[in-house]
Amino acid sequence: MKQFTGLTDCQSRDLDKLHFHFNAALTSVNLAKAKVLEKRTVLSMASVKVLCHNIFLMQRFISILGIKPNEEIKRRLREEGIKFVAIAA
Repeated sequence: MKQFTGLTDCQSRDLDKLHFHFNAALTSVNLAKAKVLEKRTVLSMASVKVLCHNIFLMQRFISILGIKPNEEIKRRLREEGIKFVAIAA
């Protein structure tokens, strides 16, 4: 968990800022787990990170290239992204 959420990256010594940082890091873990449960897949935090990165890149390429894909294509690309992450893990 510490690797992917930045739990140990805070350099503040102020107690309130540390509490906020820890809460934000642990919230990101909970949101990732909720998303995995919603999709009914079994993925590690590393796989969730790779999946989110792949989805971001896919959306970035689509927006930069000016492509207007329909919903079926978007759905298939997301499914392929999930399969790719599952295979890589």
